[in-house]
Amino acid sequence: MNQAAQRTALSHTTQNLLSSFNKRLQDDLNSMYENFNEIVKSAKVEEHALLDRPTQNYFDIYQMRVRAANIVRAGESLLRLISELKTFIILNDFPSINHDVTERRNTLNQNHKVYTEHLIKLKDEFTTALHELESEQSIGKNKPTPSGS
Repeated sequence: MNQAAQRTALSHTTQNLLSSFNKRLQDDLNSMYENFNEIVKSAKVEEHALLDRPTQNYFDIYQMRVRAANIVRAGESLLRLISELKTFIILNDFPSINHDVTERRNTLNQNHKVYTEHLIKLKDEFTTALHELESEQSIGKNKPTPSGS
């Protein structure tokens, strides 16, 4: 099934949700990229800065911390997105779930047949052993017992 056919098969709500996931992914990746670039830019030393060097250093350190926090926030957002995608796949992957259930049912049915055959075989063995014991017992009753008198 090609991608176009899959998209038409999805409901409108599912398509909106997937679009939302895709937009969040792009936004978070862009945020990480932009913040990283700004950290690299602020790491460059400018000779002719408008501020004196200590002030510029404090400003750069503050800016790097803010940018690093933004990168961490975007990373956490990506981890939440991954978790939501896993949940979405688990809850909406009906063909895979049905396939797994069918395979499990077939395995259990095969096990049931094997165990039933074993039980029938054991029943037959017990029946045979019981008949042999009963015949031994009846032969033992019919034997004349030696009397001591």
